[in-house]
Amino acid sequence: MVKLGIVSDTHADEANALPHVIDELIRAHNVEAIIHCGDIEPKHLDPALFKNLKVVCALNDEQLEKPPFKTPPAGWEFTVPGDRVRDVFHCRMYIGHKRSYDLLKEPETAFRRTIDLLRKTYDGLRWVCSGHTHHQLYFQTQLVNFVNPGAIDYSMDGYEYAVIDTDSDQIIFGRIPKTRPIDKPFSVGVISDSLNISRLDPTFWKKLRKEFEDRNVRHVIHCSNLAVNDIGVEELSGLHIHYCLRKGQSFSGGSPQNWHLIFREEPVVTINGYQFFIHFELARTLLEESEVEMDKECLKVLETYPEVSFILYGGSNDGFLMGGQRARIINPGDAVLNRNFAVIHLPVTQITFGHVPIDPLPELPK
Repeated sequence: MVKLGIVSDTHADEANALPHVIDELIRAHNVEAIIHCGDIEPKHLDPALFKNLKVVCALNDEQLEKPPFKTPPAGWEFTVPGDRVRDVFHCRMYIGHKRSYDLLKEPETAFRRTIDLLRKTYDGLRWVCSGHTHHQLYFQTQLVNFVNPGAIDYSMDGYEYAVIDTDSDQIIFGRIPKTRPIDKPFSVGVISDSLNISRLDPTFWKKLRKEFEDRNVRHVIHCSNLAVNDIGVEELSGLHIHYCLRKGQSFSGGSPQNWHLIFREEPVVTINGYQFFIHFELARTLLEESEVEMDKECLKVLETYPEVSFILYGGSNDGFLMGGQRARIINPGDAVLNRNFAVIHLPVTQITFGHVPIDPLPELPK
């Protein structure tokens, strides 16, 4: 198991945030290497600044002919346009700078074609890392995950980074806040599309409960496609479960006191003063529209619900995160195909995407 710290867009780093982010990556997350997705200044080409960890850094077009970038520092590698793929601790990664623009201007279907082409060109590719747009972005596909860690300089609301666990494919989007929040820490679990998981895997809810307990989750939001037979599952007793039903779906039994129905007429869940909006049709919007259009959809929600901090949706297989200007859009991904879940840690707004583990098959008799 190897953990990789991902940073980008350090620029001049006028707030002196980079050394604090590197310290956090090592102290809190035990990373063993740093991926830098570009827009780095010559003053940061210093192995000591990165605690002498291995660094793979993407250069942009303007840096190729500049003397400071001709030779990488000791223990570093540079990637350049046309030569972006590296094996980092046996994990094949595309490490570039401007790939985020592909999702910014194209719908999901076109972006998937881009990912598929990269996978076809670079066999075994597992992660595509990019920066440039200065906000966090995650897009999961069946074989390749796309990640933009956000920015160190000129970021939205904190000095941002990401952490990839190459063994479990868990990814954490974190930040060092620019100011000190006074709210007590708490965590909200997010799941979606569990459908017939209880029949496919009777151990799923028990294992999900363990994942949530490890992350101090007390509230859970189920965004879409919950089987009515799973309302009130014993494994989630003691947690506050906020759930919604599909159109035409009904539940005749009485919900346990810890299960709270989300109504389409008022799709907002408030937890410890933070508001979560459940967007029932957003998966279709992402399929047909670009990230720019997604941001417009987010602004429509905020016109009616200006205090919403997170817009959650389901109805598709793949995890998704887009850090907007005022609210973050999150799809945890589906529980059946990918066994996905997400956890939002507040008030620091650290977002984890993980997978409920599957037991390996037993040894065959010899």
